[in-house]
Amino acid sequence: MKIAVLSAADVAGMYTATLMARGHEVSIGPFGHVPTAVTSMIEDGIEGVLILTDDDENFDEIAARFTRATGRPVWRNLTEIPR
Repeated sequence: MKIAVLSAADVAGMYTATLMARGHEVSIGPFGHVPTAVTSMIEDGIEGVLILTDDDENFDEIAARFTRATGRPVWRNLTEIPR
């Protein structure tokens, strides 16, 4: 599964390693301006989004628009992601 991780760079590395060990392909954000980010994620074939920060309006908006556009999941915890 191809997963986008929305997080501060210092946190994303540990989660990326875990996801890759589970066989997932990972892209790390931020991905820029919200509409551009969503379009880019859809074009890249992202199948789900993991948000690792609380109260980041930009990441929340990216995730919400991505889900509305694709129906694909948004997770807030590593344990929610299917293996």
